[in-house]
Amino acid sequence: MSHATVTVALAAQPAPVDWHGKQVLESFAAVNCKDPVNLLLRTSATSGAAEALKTKQPGDLLVVTGDLSLEDDQAVLYVRTTCDIPKDCYINEVCLVGRIAGKARITDSNKSVSRSLAINRRVQGEDVTDWFKVRGYGYLMERLNDAPSGSLVQFTGSLDQRTNRDGNPYCEIKGRTIRTFKRGGGTNSGSNPAEGTKASGYGHEDFANAVNDMPFDWTT
Repeated sequence: MSHATVTVALAAQPAPVDWHGKQVLESFAAVNCKDPVNLLLRTSATSGAAEALKTKQPGDLLVVTGDLSLEDDQAVLYVRTTCDIPKDCYINEVCLVGRIAGKARITDSNKSVSRSLAINRRVQGEDVTDWFKVRGYGYLMERLNDAPSGSLVQFTGSLDQRTNRDGNPYCEIKGRTIRTFKRGGGTNSGSNPAEGTKASGYGHEDFANAVNDMPFDWTT
């Protein structure tokens, strides 16, 4: 499962597209924050969300919810609901349920760690795996670093855009919480993206708490 609720600014007029034999409406957009995250919006051409998107213009601000996936490193949100928003509104919440994979990669500054999170979905009867890159700070850094590969987890956080060594942008999920449902057998983005808005809870310190603030121990 991969679900997201984000505020976006449309970058282009929504247009009809044939996608795997289905008629959909697509539009590029950017998550409305200090360092915008590129996002492709897609929805069924016959949905209520499509009817709403047809009337929108580049630059319009919206809050959208839907299923998050990756296509050649492009973040795609299959829109389920949408609504107009005021300029000072900011929402950027992602929830992923999948399995931890690969080795932990700790930054040179030793302030964060990244892992891959595998999420399976079906497209036209075929299994497809999205490999999301997730990042943890503080207590979450320890949890990600120690999690055995194959662990089934729920990971929540925010879409964040970073740049690789070749200068190409890519998206990852900056973690807020992690819940481990089943342990496997094993084998600097410190700014506030909502700065200048009325949104709270997006400062770097909110992602780097030293203690687990969840009311239960979900690892048992």
